[in-house]
Amino acid sequence: MFGAKAKGSKAERAVATAIRRKGLDDTATRMPLSGAAFGLETDLKTKLNFSFEVKQQEKIKLWEWWEQAERGRKPFKPPVLVVGSNFRQKLCVMLLDDWLDLLKEKEDYKELWQKSQEIKS
Repeated sequence: MFGAKAKGSKAERAVATAIRRKGLDDTATRMPLSGAAFGLETDLKTKLNFSFEVKQQEKIKLWEWWEQAERGRKPFKPPVLVVGSNFRQKLCVMLLDDWLDLLKEKEDYKELWQKSQEIKS
């Protein structure tokens, strides 16, 4: 069990590092005792408006893990399940509506930016 726990902790640190490297949150870190204490259900401590559940296993238990991500969500922080396994890239799983909201927000921002550029010229 210690090996699996260490593997999971390593994956959580890797995701936090990726968030920091992208410049999304320079304080992103693994949550101490993630999932082991009340109020610490999410795996990462970050300013991003998402609750993260990180799994690093060969056998995928998607729905079981998704239910765990749902239980760990905070108000106004949609759950994101990050799944990885040996020698594979990490994948993110989230509700379709939450993903579409992200796309809509990006498109709205792009449109505002383009309008601001037209005003400047």
